[in-house]
Amino acid sequence: MPRYDKESVFRRESGEIPLSQNEIDKNEKELDESNKSPESTIDFTPYLREPKYTLEDVILPQKSKNQIELTIAELQYQDLIYKEWEMGKKHKLDKALSINLSGPPGTGKTLTAEAFAHAVKQKILVVPYQQLESKYVGDTPKNITKAFEFAASNNAVLFFDEADSFLGKRLENISQSTDTAVNLTRSVMILQLSAYEGIVIFATNLIYNYDPAFISRIRWKIQIDLPDEEARKKIWKVQIPDKLPVDNSVDFDQLASKFDKVSGRDIKNAVLKAVVSAANENKPKEQKRVTQSHFIEAITDIIAANQASVKPEFKVTPVNGQVDLPQERMKISN
Repeated sequence: MPRYDKESVFRRESGEIPLSQNEIDKNEKELDESNKSPESTIDFTPYLREPKYTLEDVILPQKSKNQIELTIAELQYQDLIYKEWEMGKKHKLDKALSINLSGPPGTGKTLTAEAFAHAVKQKILVVPYQQLESKYVGDTPKNITKAFEFAASNNAVLFFDEADSFLGKRLENISQSTDTAVNLTRSVMILQLSAYEGIVIFATNLIYNYDPAFISRIRWKIQIDLPDEEARKKIWKVQIPDKLPVDNSVDFDQLASKFDKVSGRDIKNAVLKAVVSAANENKPKEQKRVTQSHFIEAITDIIAANQASVKPEFKVTPVNGQVDLPQERMKISN
C-alpha cells in the first residue's frame, strides 16, 4: 500500500478528493527530504513571559466581555462540566480550550489574550509568525509543532497573532513544492490543535480568510468590535495619569460621543499626541495644560490618517433602461 503524508491523510479523512498517485509520490518525496533536516532550532524562550495586563485593564464591549468570562468559566468548572456532568464523553476530541479573537485593528485583541492568561494564572507564549515561517519546505510545520510542545511544557497560554497568515484556506490546485508546503503547514496546524490539551488563542483582523476546517475546530469565537460610547469614555479616562495637568475644558463625554469610529489604540495614541502638543507650547511649565482642543485636534488627525490608508470602494449599481453617456469630442490629427 502507498504511504501518505500528513496532508494526504487529512484530505482523505476530511472527505476531500484524494490526491492522485503521482501527486502523492511527489509530495511524499518532498516530505521525506524535509524530514531529513534537523528538528526546529527556534528557541521560544524569549517569547515566553508573564502577562502584562489584567482583565481590569481591558475595556471591551459588554458582549465581548461576557464571552471572555464564559471561556474562563469553562476552566473554572471543568471538573463539574466534563466529569460530573459527563460532557467529556461527548467531547473526546479537540480537548484544547481554543479561542479566536477577531475584529478591527486596535480593538485590544492582544491585550485581551494577555489578560486572559493572567486570569487563568499562566504565562503567555506570544508566537510571532515571522519566526515560524521558514523558506525551507517542511520546516514551518516543525516550528509549529515545537511551539505547541514548548507551551505545553511551560504550562503557558499559546498565542498566535495575525493567525490568518497560516490558518488560511488550503490550496486545491497543487503545482509546485511551495503549494505543498502551504497545505502541509495548515494541515499540521489542524492536527496539533486537535491533539492539544492546553489553551491556545488566535487573533486576526481577517477572519474571512480562515479555512473553514479551522473555524469549526475553534471552540470560542469572540468578535471584538470598535468600542461603543460608554467604552470609549472609559478608555479616554483611563489613559490620563494622575499627574497630568488637564484643563477644566476637557470633556470626555463629548469626546466619546463626537468621535465614534475609533479604536482603543486610536484613543491611546490621541492622548499621547495631545500631551506632546501641550508640552511643546511656548509657555512656562507651570502654565502648560492639556486642553479639549488638544484632544480634538489629535483624534481628528488620527481619524484622517486612518481614512487615508483605506482604499475607496467602488460599487456598480445596475439601472433599467437606456443610459445616455457623455459625448466626447474626438480630435483627429493628421
